[in-house]
Amino acid sequence: MWMKQTTKEQREMLKDLFEPSMLNLSKICVLIWSDLENLDKTLNKHFTSIPHCHLVYVVDKSGKQMSSNINVNGIDTTYRDQDLSRRPYSVSLYPKQHLMLSSVYISQTTKGHCISAVQPVIDEQQFLGFLVADFDLRCLPVPIIPSKFTPFRQQHCEISSKPFRRHRVTSLVDKYLNDIQGILSKLINEHGVFHCTLHYASAIAQLWQIDEPYQYRLYDVEQLLDSNMYLIYPRQDYSNNAVISIKDVQQVLECFRSLRLADENIYLCSGSLNIMNGMVGLSFSVDGSEYMSVQDFLIKDLSYWFKRSVNTNQYSHWEKE
Repeated sequence: MWMKQTTKEQREMLKDLFEPSMLNLSKICVLIWSDLENLDKTLNKHFTSIPHCHLVYVVDKSGKQMSSNINVNGIDTTYRDQDLSRRPYSVSLYPKQHLMLSSVYISQTTKGHCISAVQPVIDEQQFLGFLVADFDLRCLPVPIIPSKFTPFRQQHCEISSKPFRRHRVTSLVDKYLNDIQGILSKLINEHGVFHCTLHYASAIAQLWQIDEPYQYRLYDVEQLLDSNMYLIYPRQDYSNNAVISIKDVQQVLECFRSLRLADENIYLCSGSLNIMNGMVGLSFSVDGSEYMSVQDFLIKDLSYWFKRSVNTNQYSHWEKE
């Protein structure tokens, strides 16, 4: 619930930022709606009036693009007449009267996460179509909204029904591990997250963000996979204070994945990474927890962990209980 409330507040801030210029431009478009050449020139002239916009165009009420694509480089006529009826904003907004924001989606132009602001173009009572502006999330001034509480939900523990011995049970994190690993990497590299802990059994991630360092937030798998995550954590360059590289981050997450999936009995239960102090935290199904530097962690291969765990005779200990 808190995530929906946070993104709702951020979306309202963005609407307040975009609506004045979008509404004004839509009123100008009404006067020249059927004159496509003039429409392109007008959109190009007023392009910079829409803050942080990287692309603007108009579509008719069926979702067919009428104008050219207008961006910082000028007018691109090659996109006229394309069918945009299946875009995230689509014509389902009709007959809305006010500016709407789309969900977050992948831009075909930039290949990055973006949103679209959609302003209905109305001539008195006649609906003509839409004025659409696309925005790259990496360029938007979306503030971090401090959370009033830290969400918590109870999770089932990952212990099999067999007595004395633990076997890895596939969790939701395991099912979507490649996607989650990519999301965490992107949040750390491009969105100001400096510390993350991934709890595989309970399928929960803890994230600390550099603008709110005294608060951590908990996310389940559904929330992690939600594209609105990139509204919760706006674009930020990788911190100059980080003591490890972006490449190190990727390698650590890859190692976490290997330690999680390599064996059914000896496996990673949780892993944490802090880019500011360069430390990794590991909790295994056997042999307890361990903390070490990223450099020490990355030079160890899988055999180190499995040999160490077997030598503790943890299985024998469980069977004696």
